[in-house]
Amino acid sequence: MAIIEEPTPLVAAMEFSTIGAEDSLDEAKVRLESVDALIVWGTENVLGVLTSDHLSRSGRCGSVCELDILVDPTPQQCAKWLPRFIVTTKNGEPVLLSHGP
Repeated sequence: MAIIEEPTPLVAAMEFSTIGAEDSLDEAKVRLESVDALIVWGTENVLGVLTSDHLSRSGRCGSVCELDILVDPTPQQCAKWLPRFIVTTKNGEPVLLSHGP
């Protein structure tokens, strides 16, 4: 009997930076010129993800960012929740951002 391993899915990583929830969209616009997306920090945790698609809204980064994200999910959680973005952290700091399944 042979055990066949499934190939590891390739994750299309996005270039990102971080920004605070209370920061302005003008600041986000400047930062988005050099990256694909911004990971929005709340007081202590990742709150959401901000892309150029969100810049037409009004408010602060924390109020307009995409909240449909999972942070450090298992493959089962990804399959169940189908988030728009997945944030992977190491020691509490974001190290990888990708689109969800």
